[in-house]
Amino acid sequence: MKEIFASHEFLSEVTRRGEAAGFRPRILGTVSADTGTVPILSLSRKVPGLAPRILIAAGIHGDEPAGPHTILSLLEDFKEKWEELRRFHLEIVPLINPSGFDRRQRHDASGIDPNRAFGSPSPPQEIRYLMDDYRRRRIDLFIDLHEDVDTPGFYLYELAPDTATAFGPHIISALRSAGYPINQSPTIEGMAAIDGLILRTSRSTPRFFRQGAPQGLYMKRLGTRRTLTFESPPKLPLSERVDMQRLALRTVVERFAP
Repeated sequence: MKEIFASHEFLSEVTRRGEAAGFRPRILGTVSADTGTVPILSLSRKVPGLAPRILIAAGIHGDEPAGPHTILSLLEDFKEKWEELRRFHLEIVPLINPSGFDRRQRHDASGIDPNRAFGSPSPPQEIRYLMDDYRRRRIDLFIDLHEDVDTPGFYLYELAPDTATAFGPHIISALRSAGYPINQSPTIEGMAAIDGLILRTSRSTPRFFRQGAPQGLYMKRLGTRRTLTFESPPKLPLSERVDMQRLALRTVVERFAP
């Protein structure tokens, strides 16, 4: 697997692979990074009819490279290995925080955590672009690709319509069957967890913070019925973390009927 840790090179490669896979690139705006002006890129692919709309986002924290590299991997074999995903309207934001990615740090160049700024009255520029774009779209399923430097194994957050239809247990089961470690702590990031899943339903969705909130919660506020946030463990090699994220994605799209 080709590993890229410079935003300009990454975005050039993801654009090339995206266009080859039938995606249309859009520049939502530009931000400043150590390497110069960098675009905030979105890739779109539509299918005929009224198929559900899936949004996949990655790279909001610059020190979590598995998400962006999962997008690269997905685009490389999209036409050969992702038949289930090709049934949906797709939006992909492959690198939300290019300045942090260049520095390999969580925050952006201004020192702000972008994933605590959605809905804020004064978000950083990259988040303002996304908020403006997301408000104009109807998204049925949102997936955010993350990593957690402190976790011994994979875990995820899910905001679901109800407990009975949660995707999380199926994702954890697939990863465990493949031999990947799962975070089994009963409390993760201060929240109750069961077998690697932090689940909230429509009745228990956390209150939206006036000063800003994570991306998944913002999408829920905009009307997205289900949001998922994957967290892979950086203690594993990058290629294995990408494989984990790919398997989690595949498990979701196999269960998300059009």
